[in-house]
Amino acid sequence: MGLLSDPEYGSAQWVRVLRKIHGLLSVLFYIGAIGWFVMLGNKTFNNETYFSENALLPGLVTNEFNGEPAAKQFFNEFQEELKDKYEDTDVMPVPWLVAKMSQLHLEVYTHNFTLNYPLGEGRVYTGTNVYGILRAPRTSSLEALVVSAPYRPPSSHQKSTAAGIALMLAFAQFARPQKYWAKDIIFLVTEHEQLGMQAWLEAYHGIQSDAETFYTSLGSFWKPNPFLDLSTFGTLTKADHEKCLNPGRLKGRSGSIQAAINLEFDVPKIKYVEVKIEGLNGQLPNLDLVNLVHKLCVKSGVHHSYKNSYSWVRSRNKYDEWWNSVSTMLGMVTTQLAGVPNGNHGLFHRFGIEAVTLEGRGPGDPAGDPPQVNALTSANFYRLGAALETVLRSLNNLLERFHQSYFFYLLPQTGRFVSIGQYMPSLCLISAAMLIKSLALWVSLQKEDKTNKNEKSKKGDKSKVSGDDSSTEVEEKDKAAASKVPGAKKSKGVAQRKKSEETLSVVNVGLNYFLVHLLGYAVMNSPLLFSQIGSKYYNLPSEVSVYYGLAITSAVLTLLSPFMMRVLRSGPMHYEEVALVNILVLIELATICLSVGMHNFSLGFVMATLLAPVALVSGVNVRGGGKIRSILVQFKRLLCIISHPLCLVTLGMIIYSKILFPEESNMHIIGRGRDAAMQAIMYSVVDSLIYGNWLFNVATSLVLPTWIIFWQINCSSVDK
Repeated sequence: MGLLSDPEYGSAQWVRVLRKIHGLLSVLFYIGAIGWFVMLGNKTFNNETYFSENALLPGLVTNEFNGEPAAKQFFNEFQEELKDKYEDTDVMPVPWLVAKMSQLHLEVYTHNFTLNYPLGEGRVYTGTNVYGILRAPRTSSLEALVVSAPYRPPSSHQKSTAAGIALMLAFAQFARPQKYWAKDIIFLVTEHEQLGMQAWLEAYHGIQSDAETFYTSLGSFWKPNPFLDLSTFGTLTKADHEKCLNPGRLKGRSGSIQAAINLEFDVPKIKYVEVKIEGLNGQLPNLDLVNLVHKLCVKSGVHHSYKNSYSWVRSRNKYDEWWNSVSTMLGMVTTQLAGVPNGNHGLFHRFGIEAVTLEGRGPGDPAGDPPQVNALTSANFYRLGAALETVLRSLNNLLERFHQSYFFYLLPQTGRFVSIGQYMPSLCLISAAMLIKSLALWVSLQKEDKTNKNEKSKKGDKSKVSGDDSSTEVEEKDKAAASKVPGAKKSKGVAQRKKSEETLSVVNVGLNYFLVHLLGYAVMNSPLLFSQIGSKYYNLPSEVSVYYGLAITSAVLTLLSPFMMRVLRSGPMHYEEVALVNILVLIELATICLSVGMHNFSLGFVMATLLAPVALVSGVNVRGGGKIRSILVQFKRLLCIISHPLCLVTLGMIIYSKILFPEESNMHIIGRGRDAAMQAIMYSVVDSLIYGNWLFNVATSLVLPTWIIFWQINCSSVDK
C-alpha cells in the first residue's frame, strides 16, 4: 500500500507504462480469458477422470439382479392403474404405491406438504409423497441411501416416469432378502417434481415452517424485511416469506443420507442413459459419484452420455473432438448459470448429500437425437437394474461421506474433467482486466495531484524571486487590507479549503453508493408488491405484473439515477470525484464476479463476460472534444443500456426464439421472446422464494447497483 500512497511513485517506470498501455492490456486480458476457457476443451489442458475414494471398489461384485419380470409386471400394472383411475387427474396414485411397497415388506409412510404460493392471490397447493424404508440387517440405521423417482401424471407435458417407478419397485423386491446391506435404502416417490422433493428433504432434516426456511437459515439473500410489509399498503395482503412451503413432518425416518440416485425412465427399453449432475445454484456432486455411475454403466452394457459427450461416439478428427468438448462445457455452463436443478437430485447437494439423476432416452427424445442413436443396442430392465445394483453396492461400501475427489469441476467429456485450478484463471483474467483499469485511474489521479502541487510550488518560487520593492509593496498592501478588513486572511483560507473539499466529496460518493445499493435491495423485494398490485387492481397474471413492474422501475432508475450523484453537491461534479466512483465500481464488480465464481463458476464467468466490456469502455466523460467524442459517449451509453439485466434477459430470449422458430416473422419472434422473458423472470423469483435460488437476488442486489453506477458515470460530463 505504500507504493500506492507514496506521492513520489508517479515517476516510476512501471507507472508511466501502465498509464499508456492499460487499455490494451485490459483488452488482451479479456481476450485471453475467453481463449483460456475455449482451450480447456483440448485434451492437453484437461485431465482423465479417476477414483479418489478407494472404498467404492467399483465393479468388483458379481451382478445378481434378476428382477426384469417383476419390473415388467409393475410397469404394466402401474399403466393400467393410471389409465383406469388417474387419466383425467393430476393426483398421484398414493393407495397403489402404498399397497405395492407394503407387499414388498418395506416400512411404508406417506408425507403431506403444503405450498402457500407467494405471488398473486396466494393460492394453496397440497401434495403427498410416498416412501418405503428397507432396513439394513447389518447396522442400526445410522446411514442410508435414497432411490427416488418423481411422479408425472398422464397430462404432464414431460416424459412419463412410469418405468423408473417400476424399476425402483423391482429393485426393492430384489434387495429385500439380501444380507449384505450396511445402509438403509429409502425408496421415495415424490409428487409435484422438485417441490415434493424439497418438502421431503426439509421435513427429513427437521426444518419446520414455524421457523425460518432452509435458505434463510443459510444466510440467503432473501430475508423478510419489516420495511417491506405489504400489509402497510391497506388492501394488499401480507406475504409471509417464512411460511411459503410447509414441509410437514415425517412419521418415519432413517439415518444420515450418504448418496441418492434419481430415476427418470419412461419406457422399459431405452437407447442410452443421460447422467444429470447440476444442482441448485450450480452445486455439483462429488466427482467420484459421477465417475462411478459412468464406469458402471459401461460395465453393465448401458450406453451413457453427458450433454454433447456420448460414450459410443469416437472421433478421429481433433477439431471435431475439441468442438464437442467445448460445446459440452458450454452446455454445462448454461445449466449452472440458471441455478435451477435439472432433476430432483439437485436439491440433495446443499444438505451434504451427493446425488445424480439417470434419465432414459431414445430416438425422438425431446432433447434431440444424438449421432448413431438408432444403431445402439437397447437397454432393458435387466441391464438398467444391473447398473443400479452395482452403483448401490459400491455406495454400500462407503465408510465415510464423499470427500476425496473434486466438488468444483467442468466436464468436457464423460471420461475427462477440468478442475477448479484449471478453469478459474479464465475468470481471474477478466477480473484482472477491470482491476488494471481501476489501478490506472488511481495512478492518473495521483499524477494529477502531484502536477498541481508542482505548479503551485513554481508559482510560489516565482513570487519569492521578485524584487524587494515589489515584495515590500505587497506586504504593505496585505497589512493594510488586513487592518481594514478584519479576518480577511482567515476568510481567504477558508474559501480555499472549501474549494478543495468541493473538488472531491467522499461523503457524496459514499451516500450515492449507499442509495444505489439500497435501491437494488428494494428491487429484489419488489416482485411480491408488483404481483399483488397486478392481481388486485388489474387482474393480471403474476408474470406480467412482475415483468412490467420491473421494466417501469428500470426506466425510472435510468432517468433519475444520473442526478443521484449530486445529492450533497451544490455545484457541478468534478473529474476527481467521478474518477473515484469509477475506481470503486470497477473493484466492486471484479470482487463480485470472483466471489460468485468461487461458488458457481458459470454464473460468475458469464457475469464477467457480459459486464466487463461495459466496465472497460465506461469512463469519465470530459466536456469538449468535438463530434467524435460525442459519438463515443453515445455509443457507451447505448452499450450500457443493452447490458441492463432486464434487457439482457429479453434480448437473449428473443435470439433464442429466433433460433428455434426461424420461419416466423420478426414481430412474432419479439412477442415470443418477451413472453419467454416474462416466464424466465417469474420462475427465477419463485425459485428464489421456495428453493433459495440465487440468480434473481444476485441480478438485483449486486449486478443492478453496479449497472446503475456505470450508467451514472456514462451520463456525467465534467471539466478536467
